[in-house]
Amino acid sequence: MFSVGEKVMHCAHGAGVITEKKEMQIVETPKRYFVIQLLGSDSTLMVPTDQAEERLRPACKRATLRRLLMSELTSEPEELPGDYKTRQKHLENKLKSGETQGWIEVVRDLTFQGEQKPLSQGDQKLLDRAMDLLSGELALAQGISIVEAKPRLESIIQRQHKLVEHQDESASWWQTLGQKVIEPFAKSSIDTG
Repeated sequence: MFSVGEKVMHCAHGAGVITEKKEMQIVETPKRYFVIQLLGSDSTLMVPTDQAEERLRPACKRATLRRLLMSELTSEPEELPGDYKTRQKHLENKLKSGETQGWIEVVRDLTFQGEQKPLSQGDQKLLDRAMDLLSGELALAQGISIVEAKPRLESIIQRQHKLVEHQDESASWWQTLGQKVIEPFAKSSIDTG
């Protein structure tokens, strides 16, 4: 069970901190809620305590997030379905899963696809959503604001673009990315951030 002060990720709303446990009476039945202050906004979210396990998960620890970033962003991108609706559903399911690994995969795959051809408006929205969710996760892991975390993640994308232009022909694009960008970036940004 979750407790007040715990850093959590909501499957749809992203990063937050549980600020209190509150009982409210709705339609004559008292019910307990976790009140969550969402990161990067003045909004709060109330999650029934009996649904918390389905809707919330603890935020990743630094080491876990670092490992996921290094392993997923340096792995070969998944070939996305060519059909727009099928692709959107596939990517939306990864975002709705609430799992960090799925969010990183969406960023990796759409970033790679965007290097091959311009992203559709729908794909760009999904990429932006995945970046927002990951920024929140990074912010919680490092104890920084989303405003500080987002540029750290965006710099990975910028560095990927530069690597494509100056790629070492003896290594794959993703191996080069891992050796020259992701590993040093993730180590410095997450370990010392």
